[in-house]
Amino acid sequence: MTRKITAIVLLGLGLTVGALSAAVGAPQRETPARTRLRENISDLYLVRLTRALELTEEQAARLYPLLTRAEKEKSTLQGRMGTDLRDLRQELAGSPVNEVRILELVARIREARRAIRVKEDEVEAVLEGSLTPVQRARYVVFTVEFLRSVGENLQKARGQRAIIKRIP
Repeated sequence: MTRKITAIVLLGLGLTVGALSAAVGAPQRETPARTRLRENISDLYLVRLTRALELTEEQAARLYPLLTRAEKEKSTLQGRMGTDLRDLRQELAGSPVNEVRILELVARIREARRAIRVKEDEVEAVLEGSLTPVQRARYVVFTVEFLRSVGENLQKARGQRAIIKRIP
């Protein structure tokens, strides 16, 4: 049960980060600014995670490389998945609909989602072996709160963006 919750939270974090970067005006393709934004959010996540879990130096040294690598790999997968989703929307809006292309895109999206879950399971296995029960509990609470915070900032960014568009 905890594994599923953590996997869902991590997937949600990745999707929220992608949505946040899109909401603040980042273009669809990965740009240096968008990459920097993702890295900054990832760095913020790691710093706050260290504090929330009260990681020892040994735990941090073991977990940082794993979490950083996993986030980069998931980011790459999510970027491709976002491109495929955009292409799928375009295909569905087109006339006539190219069913072969649609099936190809759906398969690629499903594969990306599966690969993300595998990455999350790998991280979860290492966390299970590296964290105390109290730290694991704090991890679940932290990830939910971090996601909520990112979601709130996403809403604020959307609101500010809408206001800016209305200014003549």
